Order: sequence, then C-alpha cells, then structure tokens
Amino acid sequence: VPQVHPYAKMALGVLSSAAKIILAQVVRDKAVLELLKKIAEVYSFITQDDMLRRISSMRDILAKISEQTRECANFIKKYTETKNF
Repeated sequence: VPQVHPYAKMALGVLSSAAKIILAQVVRDKAVLELLKKIAEVYSFITQDDMLRRISSMRDILAKISEQTRECANFIKKYTETKNF
C-alpha cells in the first residue's frame, strides 16, 4: 500500500472537515426554511376565515400563536445574523 504524502493527508482531512461543516449548515438552513413554511401555513389557515377571530375562546390560542411566532422570528433573526457555521 503506497504511503500518502503528509501534506496531502492533511489537506484531505481539512477538506473532509469543511465538507461536513457545509453539509451540516445545509441541513440547518433547510430546517429554518421548513419553520418559515410552517409559520406561513398557520397564518394562512388563521386568516382564511375571519370567523376564528370572532370566537372568544380562540383569543388565548391566537395570543399563544402570536407569542410563538415572535419567538420564532427572534430565533430566525439571530440565526441569519450568524456569520460563522
């Protein structure tokens, strides 16, 4: 079995690590995109029928959805501000 030059071995290790980091970032980016899609689905459902807002028992639920949306928005904002993987 031929020996691999130490510099080539080191370069391969660096490239392999970089590829893993990039692939992990792609997975995280996709997860954030899915979160945004889910938020859009929820608000599409809520706004399609004005009747939901008129039901008094829905006020607490809508308030909780609003609070959760705010938390998600803060998370996404911080996520997008991250410059390093």
